[in-house]
Amino acid sequence: MLKPRLIPCIITRGDMVVQSINFKRYLPIGNIKTAIEFFVKWDVDEIVILDITASKENRHPNTELIEWASSECFVPLTVGGGIKTSQDIRDLLNSGADKVCINSAARNDIALVEEASNIFGAQCITVSVDVIFKDGEYKIYTYENNDILDISLISYIKGLEQKGAGEIFLNSVNRDGSKEGYDIKLIKSVTDNVNIPVIACGGVGKNSHFSEAIIYANCSAVSASNIFQHTEHSTISAKAMLLKDGVEVRLNGDVKYSNFEFDQMGRPF
Repeated sequence: MLKPRLIPCIITRGDMVVQSINFKRYLPIGNIKTAIEFFVKWDVDEIVILDITASKENRHPNTELIEWASSECFVPLTVGGGIKTSQDIRDLLNSGADKVCINSAARNDIALVEEASNIFGAQCITVSVDVIFKDGEYKIYTYENNDILDISLISYIKGLEQKGAGEIFLNSVNRDGSKEGYDIKLIKSVTDNVNIPVIACGGVGKNSHFSEAIIYANCSAVSASNIFQHTEHSTISAKAMLLKDGVEVRLNGDVKYSNFEFDQMGRPF
């Protein structure tokens, strides 16, 4: 059985890294190159870079940036934002990305997922799904149009799996930036219905939230953005908490995870 992955997500608007709150407020944090240099020094299993305004602004992926990032990054690198065609995917993979993350293009034309999977292999095709809880239901949210789609979330995700998606990046709009923890009910509703890996994202406020998503929702990976931007050893302390909670994770032999202690709120001290 594969060990769960810990994945920092670098959210950008162009070249600026931002803190996202409910997909509505975006606070500038710093330069993307600085963020990448920071994460590659610490204990992460993968890195995801999402340019959330690329599609809205009709920009192509920044392949020059990805060429630089891949030369600095020694863990798998997933890139999303501005992907519209299989040629965009080819360009990113040729630039050094290990995987791509498709969002709006998959909603607009699910055939792209099948085409990309057939050409490049399902292992490098991740599909991001933004979900909002409204009127008692989980619904698909579209950031570029600020709209909610009237289609079944589970049917859509099962369709992505059938078309060849290698994994699902599941993002909760309601929990985004809330620090309330992952939406366990949402994640489990998806993991119970697909056989491909599900990466949970949205809502982490303390390290124990990572354990909860893996233990109670059976996700294959946990991702977060805001919590990792403020503490130098945050990714290492997150793995220390996962170990404390009995979750087997990939370890860096140079790190002493036992050095971390946690308060009742699951915060390192």
